[in-house]
Amino acid sequence: MKFWFLALLVLLLSPWAPAQEANPAVFSGKTQVYEDTTTGFRMDLPIEFQLTGRGANTTWEGPKVDDFATSIFVNVTPMPGVHPQAIYDGVVRSKKNDKTAVEVRQIKMPGKLKGKPIYAFRFLESPKTPGTNDDKAPQDHHRWFLYVYGNDSAYELCMAGSYQALGQGKELPEVYLSILKSFRLIEIKP
Repeated sequence: MKFWFLALLVLLLSPWAPAQEANPAVFSGKTQVYEDTTTGFRMDLPIEFQLTGRGANTTWEGPKVDDFATSIFVNVTPMPGVHPQAIYDGVVRSKKNDKTAVEVRQIKMPGKLKGKPIYAFRFLESPKTPGTNDDKAPQDHHRWFLYVYGNDSAYELCMAGSYQALGQGKELPEVYLSILKSFRLIEIKP
């Protein structure tokens, strides 16, 4: 009996034993460029996200991560005649005073469009359940945002998943951070 127990133990601990992954990777690391010259933005997206709607509200459905749906959307609101800094200053001030937004940070966007600089900031949804002081549960909905102002428009990039999937040490935050870093405004072509 001892022999079988030792043989089983050696087999399980040997390099030939199959590796047990706690959370297998959902994303392959492959990306595709999405570019929309009608609304004026581009970004790199994991191939696992599928385009489900395009236009002023462009949407993608992603794979389930920790048994919870992931999604991305970009809302574009035309604001002709309004300087991008005026919009930026007002919305940043508002978000810094908003209890549902945390980690409000300026983002530097390269270049200019129509002779005007591009203004951007990002923030995370609060880790508290809306209307309470309770922490969100692991399966609660959670979102990351990027707001960008330029092209005579306001852009809102929202990336969503479960609170658990967007936690520290998980795969999804790295994926969403890469998307956020790739987001650019481009010239709108009629």
